[in-house]
Amino acid sequence: MKTIVFIPKTGVLKLCPFCGGSATISVSDDEGNDKSEEYESDPWSGLSFKIKHDHEKNKDCPIAKYEEESMGVYLYDSREEAIKAWNTRMKGVEG
Repeated sequence: MKTIVFIPKTGVLKLCPFCGGSATISVSDDEGNDKSEEYESDPWSGLSFKIKHDHEKNKDCPIAKYEEESMGVYLYDSREEAIKAWNTRMKGVEG
């Protein structure tokens, strides 16, 4: 099954601090099942967002996941919340 991944509508995701690669935001239901972007306008089973950092596009990254996997176990209530979580860096860590 192919995962559907979309660039965020608002905000900008920083590059990965480990590899410099890009991440994306995907749309899902409240159980974390991947959905199309159209689902966002009629979320019949809840709406959440996940961060994706694809191993296929970032092969040397120690935190990249395979295409069907998301980063961690978090489901975010909004794109903005997911972007803020990804973009947050510890002091002294650039990215």
